[in-house]
Amino acid sequence: MSARHSDEHARPGKGSGYMRAEIVGCQFSVYPLRQEDVDGPVQAAILAAREEGCTVRVANLSTLLSGSEDQVFAGLRAAFRAAQRQGPAVMAATLASGMPTDGLVDEIQQGLDARGPSSQAATSGQGRPPDSRTALGAGSRPTGAPSSPLSLEGLTGGTALD
Repeated sequence: MSARHSDEHARPGKGSGYMRAEIVGCQFSVYPLRQEDVDGPVQAAILAAREEGCTVRVANLSTLLSGSEDQVFAGLRAAFRAAQRQGPAVMAATLASGMPTDGLVDEIQQGLDARGPSSQAATSGQGRPPDSRTALGAGSRPTGAPSSPLSLEGLTGGTALD
């Protein structure tokens, strides 16, 4: 049996590299605002989500939750409230059902790793996307784009550097 089919929550049969639809996943990130200690609110959010019965996995840029719909929404709410108790914070979340299993994700990563470095990355500036100003032409802007830069002033009561 391949790793792709060994995941506990995988749906049987067609598309078995994906979790059953009743398993909900959530990727969330907490962004403390104007706080000296940014680790405290993030840690509090992660622990609060776990206390709601979610499976929790910390990644480099976000935290992944999985469980029943009730568990995940309760975990997300608890995480936000825990971060909020520490001070002003923003939380971004993405929810999904029918997510790929860890086995399928590992299989995809192994396939990618086996291919080695991309030849495209070597020719396009170390893998960075092309500069949008170059693609659009210097001084041009996409249709509907604002004619002046956007400012956070007025939205936060000060400048972005406060």
